[in-house]
This record gives sequence, structure tokens and C-alpha cells, in this order.
Amino acid sequence: MSSRRYDVVVYGATGFTGQLVARYMSEISTKRKVTFAIAGRNASKLQNVLHGAKNRVDCIIASSSDIESLHRMCKSTKVVISTVGPFLKYGTPLVEACVACQTDYVDITGEIPWVKDLISKFDKKAQLNGTAIVPMCGFDSIPSDLGAYATAKEIEKRYGCGVRRIVTYVAMKGSASGGTLATGMLMNKEAPEDMKDVFLLGGEREGGVREEDMDFDEVKFDRDVLSWTAPFGMAKLNTRVVRRSCMLFENFGMGYGKCFNYQEKLLAPDEKTARKLLRSTRIPPSMIKKMIKLGKLPKPGEGPSPSKRAKNWFLYTIVGEAEDGRLIKTEVKGGDAGYDETAKMVSEAAVMLAQMKHKLLEQKGFDGGVVTPAFAFRSHLISALNSAGLSFTSSPLQRPKAKL
Repeated sequence: MSSRRYDVVVYGATGFTGQLVARYMSEISTKRKVTFAIAGRNASKLQNVLHGAKNRVDCIIASSSDIESLHRMCKSTKVVISTVGPFLKYGTPLVEACVACQTDYVDITGEIPWVKDLISKFDKKAQLNGTAIVPMCGFDSIPSDLGAYATAKEIEKRYGCGVRRIVTYVAMKGSASGGTLATGMLMNKEAPEDMKDVFLLGGEREGGVREEDMDFDEVKFDRDVLSWTAPFGMAKLNTRVVRRSCMLFENFGMGYGKCFNYQEKLLAPDEKTARKLLRSTRIPPSMIKKMIKLGKLPKPGEGPSPSKRAKNWFLYTIVGEAEDGRLIKTEVKGGDAGYDETAKMVSEAAVMLAQMKHKLLEQKGFDGGVVTPAFAFRSHLISALNSAGLSFTSSPLQRPKAKL
């Protein structure tokens, strides 16, 4: 692995998010001593991605329809970042090539049915040859997964017991890209039953599926935070990842808690807004397609402008209840979640694998395989992301007093 030409290759660098990842890698490469290249199907488009950059960046021609090109690319690098979606359509050949070439892999997918398929196909082989396959390293689902991990560790450290439940309350401003919309429609079309399975990626408790494990799908005033709440569109993705992390840690005696439960909710300023947010999660795919055709929503390859992204932000307030009833609050916050911060998250994850995998392999239980961000990176990536401008902070929390 040490003899490979590049530390990281950004595959899909001509796409909307891929360009942001390539630019972030370009910004940090000299200072961090990271060698990287960009890859995709179209040479001229690749050359335009980093036009005007201070340092020359190599371009690699590779395509999911050309298996030999994927193998050549994987053999040239320690880590591949993939931004090529929908992953259900295009992602599997690259992961297969990464495992065959013992090349570590991270991506920005939110497609949990596809992740389930990766686990069944490649987890055992990747463990045997030490290859780390870490999907969902963008906004899906690093803030949730690492935030829940940080909360569980803080409860263990301060209170010396396990976690009864964690609820993530989401506040954010942002907009979706065309690729994200296309991916969401494809998941609901190709794998509707998988999307209903709250333990699709594992982590079911001994007593089976409980009422509290079901997806939050209503408008409710939450007395724990004294706020109206509504369903969060990404909860069906993030909750599955956090539950898998709990299971992976549990396999090595480090589980979050015997009765652990995890949920996500979107904060709303009032009941009227909460009901409007609920309706927005129930728009049928046919209506979304129509809005895309009319230009009211972005097409694949399109996304928010830099000026719009500069105004975007997110704040996750993660409330963990210990088995003895005491609380810990973790806040995870940053700028534009779906794009600028996603590029940062997946890039930092890739650089960590490239430069300090030996340290990651010293962690109990981790020896490769298809794993979650929390299980692979733990507190190491939290520290790196704090240094890169995101914020993870944990502290004790007192129960709020009800308003009179």
C-alpha cells in the first residue's frame, strides 16, 4: 500500500458534489501532504474541474461500465472517495474493485438498501484482507453517527453506565441537489420494503422491534426540548446507521446499552410549521418529477449556488439519556450540510484512512469490512472535523422545566 502513487482518488469529480470534494482536497493537499488525483469518464470535463488551481492534479479515466479501468484506478491509490450516484445503479463495481485491490473506500451515499447489499456481498472478504469500506461519510450520516457515538462515550465517561436512548433534534437551512432528489426517488421505487425496515442494517434489541423503534412520523410537542417537532427526511437513513454502529460495538463488548433506542426529529417553531414540514415528507415521487421538469427543483448535476450555500447551516442537538436517567447533550454544527460540509467530511475521512490507518487498526474490533463511520473512525475523526471547522461538543444537561 505504501508504494501506491496517490493517497486519495476522487471518483466522480465532475459531478456537483464531486467538484466540491476535489476543490477541498486541492485546498488541503499541500499543507497536509496529501497526494491526490481526480477520476471520471470524461477527460475534458475532468481537466476543467480544477482549472486555475495552484498545483497540477492528475486525471484518471475510469467508469463503472469498464471494470479494468476501475482496477487500474484502485491499484494506483490507498483510498477512493466515490461521489457517483445513484449508488444502487453505479456503485457496486467500484466497491468490488476496491476489495479486490485492497483499496480503502469512502463515499457520500445515503442509499441504505445498497449499503445492506454491500454488507452481504463484501463484508467478510473485506475483513479478511483488511480493506475498509465505509459508506455514508457525508451529511448522511456522519453528524448523526459520530454525534451519537460521542454522546454514548460521554455518558459512559461521566456516569459510568450505558445509554437508554438518544434523540437527535435537527435545525437547519439548506436545499437539495438534483442528484439527491433522483436518489431518493430511486430508493423508494427499487426498495420500498427495505426503506420500512427500521433495523435494515442490524442492531435490533433482544425483545424485537419496539414501538419506540418505529420511525417518527407525526407532529408532536416534545416536552424534553419544549418545542414542536416533525419528521426529519433523513431519519430513515441515519437511524439505521446509528443502530448498526451500536451493533458493531456490541459485538466487541462496547455497545451503547442493552435497551438502546435512537430517533431523529426536526424542530419547528410552532405547530403550523410542523404540520407543513410533515406534508413535505409525503410528496409523491410523481409530483417531484413534475416539479423537476418545470424547473422548480434542480435536475441531476445541478445544486445550490455558492452564494446560497454560504447562507446555509445546520445544528444537531443530540440528547442522550443514561440508564440512570441523567442526561448528556451533544451539539454538532456547521455550515452548508449537504454540499460544502459533506465535501469536508468525506475528504477528512479519506485522508484519515490514507495517513493513519495503522492507528485506526489499533482500535478494538476494527480490522476492515463494511462498517459505519463511527466504528471506523471514532474520536479520531471527531477531532479532525473540529479542526476543520465543524463543531462537536458534549456536556451535562438538566431536564427542562415545563412552561406554565
